[in-house]
Amino acid sequence: MATVTIGLIGLLSAPTEEYDGIGVIVVVLVSLTTFPVSLRWFFGGWPTPKALVAYVVYADVSIGTCLLLKQELLTAIGGTVLFAVVTMFAVIAVRPSVYWVHMATNVVVLAIVSVRAALNDAASPGVVAAHTLTMLLMFAAPMILVIYVSELRSRAQESLVDPLTGLCNRRGLVAAVETVFLTSQKDRSAEMSAVVLDVDGLKRVNDTLGHHTGDAVLVDLAQHLRAVTSNKWVVARLGGDEFACVSVAEPGTTEPRIEALVAALSDTRMISGLSVSVGSATTEAHVGGSKQAIQLLLRTADAEMYRAKSTRRQSGDYSGSAPG
Repeated sequence: MATVTIGLIGLLSAPTEEYDGIGVIVVVLVSLTTFPVSLRWFFGGWPTPKALVAYVVYADVSIGTCLLLKQELLTAIGGTVLFAVVTMFAVIAVRPSVYWVHMATNVVVLAIVSVRAALNDAASPGVVAAHTLTMLLMFAAPMILVIYVSELRSRAQESLVDPLTGLCNRRGLVAAVETVFLTSQKDRSAEMSAVVLDVDGLKRVNDTLGHHTGDAVLVDLAQHLRAVTSNKWVVARLGGDEFACVSVAEPGTTEPRIEALVAALSDTRMISGLSVSVGSATTEAHVGGSKQAIQLLLRTADAEMYRAKSTRRQSGDYSGSAPG
C-alpha cells in the first residue's frame, strides 16, 4: 500500500510546476513502476532475502531520482520524508549492512537537494537549514527501532541455538529447514531427509568420568558433524546425546546424500572412543506443511535409530556405528 501511495504522489506531482521537460516523463515512468511492484507483494507471497534487498534499492533509487528532478527545491527537502517509510521497512526486513547503506543514500540525497536549495536561493539559509535538520531528525528517529530490533533478533537467535555445541536446537532446526525450503523450493515439492544419531554408552561416561567429559564428547561430535555435512545439511542437537541432520533436495537426489553421510558417520570415533547409532528417513514435503513433515521425519528416523541400536545391543556389537 505504501508503494502505491508513493507512486500516486509522483503521478500527482509530475504535471505540476515542481517538474519540467524530461523530468515529467521520468517521474511518470518511475511512478508507474510502483503498481507492478505492489502487485508482486500482494499476490507473490513474501519475497526472498535477495528480493527484499532489491526492493530497498529500487525504492531508494526511485525516490531519490524523483526528488533530484524537482524544481521546487524546498519541497524536495520535505519530500525526503518518503525515505522514512522505506526505513521502517528496511529496519525489519533486511540485514543491518543494507540498512546502513540505505541511510547513507538518504543523507546523500538530502545533502544534494539542500545544497542546491541554498545555492539557488530557494529560501533563506536559515529556512533551508531548518528544513534539512528536520529531515535529518526524521532519518535518525528509526535508530531507536534499529537498536530494539537488533536486540530482539539477538534474543531470538539465542533461543534457536544449543548453548553447549553451538548447533541448532530443535526449534532452530525447524526454523532453519523451513527457511531453506521457502527460499530454495518455492512452489515445487521437495524431498526432506533426516539422519538421526546418538552416542553409544554416553551415560556410562557421565557416570564414571563426569558430565564435563560427556560434554566434551558432545562438542567433539558436533564439530565432526559440521565437517562431514559440508553445509549440505542443517545440523542440530535435539537434546541429550541425540543429534539430527536434515536436508532438503529435489526428489530422487536424496539417497546418495544419505548414503554418503551415513558412511562418514560409520567411521566416527569421539575422543572417548565411543561410537554412534544412526537412523535415517525420507519424506516428500510441500510449502506450508514443512513443519509437520519435519516432526514426522524425525520420529521415523529416530525409530530406525533405536531399532538399529537394539539390534546391536542384542548382538553385543558396538565395534562401530550402525546405520538404521
